[in-house]
Amino acid sequence: MLRNKKGVSPVIAVVLMIVVAVAISLVVYVWASGFVSEKTGAETKAGDYSFLWETKAVNNTNIRNTGLTVSLLGTTVANFLTEFDVYINNDLKDSTELAGMGISLQNSSTDTDWDKGEVLTIDFSTITGMTPPSAGDKIKLVHKESGTPIVFKLE
Repeated sequence: MLRNKKGVSPVIAVVLMIVVAVAISLVVYVWASGFVSEKTGAETKAGDYSFLWETKAVNNTNIRNTGLTVSLLGTTVANFLTEFDVYINNDLKDSTELAGMGISLQNSSTDTDWDKGEVLTIDFSTITGMTPPSAGDKIKLVHKESGTPIVFKLE
């Protein structure tokens, strides 16, 4: 009686178990990598330019340069906007709208170059040309020369 019953061969069963295990591990990897980058900051890179946001508070957003030197020509809004486009909630802002935005460079030298390893601090709460962004607003800074985006939500 038992000879007439058919089932899945042991080889097919093992292959199916391996496929299921690989699929589950890929789902866990994708979930975990998204969680880790959200908690530790996200580095964005294009070519030799790369940036890592370390804090994203309304009054204290710190972005570390992890790539090539960016010459800011000074720490004013106008100088910053010569190197970066600033989008708030996907709306490109100009210098009149971003007037009063605080920008400071924490560097080891007296120059205004944003060298590798140095931190740029942006204070969005001091903007006077428009209603300042608040917690939950999406900020996107795009380095004009390389197209490297720095995207985060304010906390």
